[in-house]
Amino acid sequence: MSLGRTFAQRLRWHRRRQGKSQAVVAGLAGVNAEYVGQIERGQRTPSLDVVEAIANALGVTVTNLVTDATDPSPMAADIRLASELHQSLLLGASRDGEPETSLVELRERVDHAWDTWQGVSDRYSRLAALIPGLIGDVVRVCETGRTAGTEEQRLAADAYTLLRTVARRINRPDLALVAADRGRRAAELADDPIRLAGARWNLAHALLAQQEPQTAEEIALAAIAELRPGGDRDTLAMTGALWLTAAVAAARCRRKFVALERVEEHAALLAERTGETNVGRAAFGPANVALHLVSIELEDGQAANALAVADRIDPAPMASRERHTTLALDLARGHALRFEAGASLLHLLQAERTSPEELRYNPAAHDTIRRVFHRARPSLRSQVTGLAQRVGIEEQIVADHTLS
Repeated sequence: MSLGRTFAQRLRWHRRRQGKSQAVVAGLAGVNAEYVGQIERGQRTPSLDVVEAIANALGVTVTNLVTDATDPSPMAADIRLASELHQSLLLGASRDGEPETSLVELRERVDHAWDTWQGVSDRYSRLAALIPGLIGDVVRVCETGRTAGTEEQRLAADAYTLLRTVARRINRPDLALVAADRGRRAAELADDPIRLAGARWNLAHALLAQQEPQTAEEIALAAIAELRPGGDRDTLAMTGALWLTAAVAAARCRRKFVALERVEEHAALLAERTGETNVGRAAFGPANVALHLVSIELEDGQAANALAVADRIDPAPMASRERHTTLALDLARGHALRFEAGASLLHLLQAERTSPEELRYNPAAHDTIRRVFHRARPSLRSQVTGLAQRVGIEEQIVADHTLS
């Protein structure tokens, strides 16, 4: 675990054990409460002076805050899951004495994990119990347990794609990049052009999470050129998914019109031919194309345009629960940017009904809740506060609101 990550975890543990709020610790340390919240979320790395001030505020030594010692208190779910995933990736081949896992059984487990991720509302809780052991077995069976053949490599590529997705959602882009690179290596050995394209799509998304849109764009465009789509539906769908990734990368580089061109002149036309698909678990189709248009407009700050596009989306054909939640959160963000707190709250509550755990892990959702809290009328404030409490950020936004 990195030093910054360890410090964030230890700070949160000591603060909660002492029953101190972020505002109290911040006041004692002479820093802003929001800054303490950003440190705990891994968004800011404090200077040595701030580390010493926080240690004094908590009455502990600096060593207690920067060493990864074992505590009797359980870690937060996202930190525990990230730690277990890290161990599975690095130590999966070292679990001596365990029974050999058959390839058929492992395939069933990988598919079940994917179905859980895309189809259930409490996917984080369920996968926390499933995926660390699954990834460990994938490492053992597909990388070191025997001479890995084509089927083993295909299974490994699918499993690492899932791991990249989960790691990004729990705010571990470092793990996501490792998983995506392993998936790419497996796909290269799998003799499967679609899986190889999917692995490059996966790697591009990992790079986007690492704030490297230019490299992500290069990988997506190179994969498109190599895939050479024909009439096969799977090939068309994967090509379309890559065009959407290239569009997102262009939008992140502030080239909105290039992004729109890639969506409208490439991805949208391919989606008309494929309909709704889930090739490589990329969930490509007309609805997903529209969701990307919404995202591009929001990236550019054009909330009215984003809402106009979103209002035309029919969510019914979208098989993935994640896509339904994404639509609700984008609508909430759009309305929040237009200072429409009531409408934003309605869509936040819809997202919570669709996938309550998603809101706990999604930084963009947290930002939207903060916006709504600060702008909501008194008649709505209790509902927003209740939502913030369920998500676990009430303390942060109340402290921030008090200081502002």
